[in-house]
Amino acid sequence: MQNQTPKGKFSGKKLLMLGSNIEAVHLVKYARQNGAYTIVADNLPPARSAAKPAAHEAVQISTACVDSLSELIREREIDGVLSGISEFNLLRAMELSERHHLPFYCTREQWDQVERKDGFRALCKRYQVPCPETYYIGSDPAELDLSRLVYPLLLKPVDCSASKGVYICKTEEELLRRFSDALSCSDAGRVIVEEFVPGDEFTVNYTICGGKASCSSIDNRYPIAVHEGNVTTIPIARIYPSTFIDSYMKQVNPTMLRLCEGLGIQDGILFVQGIYNAAIDGYRIFEAGLRSSAEAPNRFLSVTNGIDYMEQLVDHALLGYSTLDLSKDDPYMHGKCCGIVSFVARHGVVGSILGLEDAVRATPSVIAYESRYPVGSVTPDTDTLRQLMIRFVMVCDSREQLARDVAYLNAHVQVLDDRGENMVLKMDPERILREFFYAPQKTGCENRE
Repeated sequence: MQNQTPKGKFSGKKLLMLGSNIEAVHLVKYARQNGAYTIVADNLPPARSAAKPAAHEAVQISTACVDSLSELIREREIDGVLSGISEFNLLRAMELSERHHLPFYCTREQWDQVERKDGFRALCKRYQVPCPETYYIGSDPAELDLSRLVYPLLLKPVDCSASKGVYICKTEEELLRRFSDALSCSDAGRVIVEEFVPGDEFTVNYTICGGKASCSSIDNRYPIAVHEGNVTTIPIARIYPSTFIDSYMKQVNPTMLRLCEGLGIQDGILFVQGIYNAAIDGYRIFEAGLRSSAEAPNRFLSVTNGIDYMEQLVDHALLGYSTLDLSKDDPYMHGKCCGIVSFVARHGVVGSILGLEDAVRATPSVIAYESRYPVGSVTPDTDTLRQLMIRFVMVCDSREQLARDVAYLNAHVQVLDDRGENMVLKMDPERILREFFYAPQKTGCENRE
């Protein structure tokens, strides 16, 4: 056990954190600094867990062992259960909270309404949020009305993440051939077939506090393909605020605020992903999540805006309410330019990572970074977010500064495979300075994080 818990608003409360994924360390530290006794549970030894050393206590229980965790909650009289942004662990935290009548920011019904693509599509139609045309939702390819389909189109599971099971189909033959592959990635056993919308992809994060919703951030997604051919792209960078933020705030934000508030959630987070087509100055929102997006933009929003939407989840878990000051929320980030910029790995064995720590120290705009694959590990061979190897979280005064700092990181950090060859793709800093516009060669394919 580490030092005694200080006094604060969570004095006398106990928080159980599930897992050590992104944001878990931050939430453990926040809870502890405000008086809570903190316990982290997962199947990792403390030496391999980022969150366990930050907590008062580490417990060796897999987050999949709900019954064992339930017994721990009873024995230790836990007041709140939470996770970082892991979808799997958040669902376990929700289940445990419901089982023990503990506060949690949403119910499973609310979660499914947003997280499942079929449920969210229904919400968009109810609140008049613009979305792609839906051709089919179901499980039987024989039910498809092939005569009304317009190619290319998108085929995807209704409930899968990280771009798994997502296909851009250009022909009827390809759609029918890929149907079972997409279906196999769905726990619900359902897929959605929808209009392919060309344009530029973006993600918007919303914060809900006291039942009121606020737009917290909107980005531009910079896609890159790891493999050649008709493959799903992944984001090598996300830059905030979006170059088309003014248009979005006028056209889409009012309907999204009504959707968020219509869920009946008191305190929470919701992100949406969409496509902007500048040729028609139009938007299509295609999916959402009742959690933070994987980039965790609260890491820089806490710097630019002075509030952190993840911390309110701890407030709600331990107090049953949050007093987050939404008046500070500003998707324009008070004139700053922020980025989540990645090195994207090719498949191989990591031989060396050179200059990373020195380059970060020399770049004050980098407020945090993640290096996911250590030397000796094998990087995957996919077209999903698993290829994101190193991520830099950056806060700059302008896009010009961001471009300069990305160029510096590119030049001073090397990732080599076991043969001494470069194994990463890096963001071209010149892309940061270009205005976004729809070009026919771009793929508007989705990337679920």
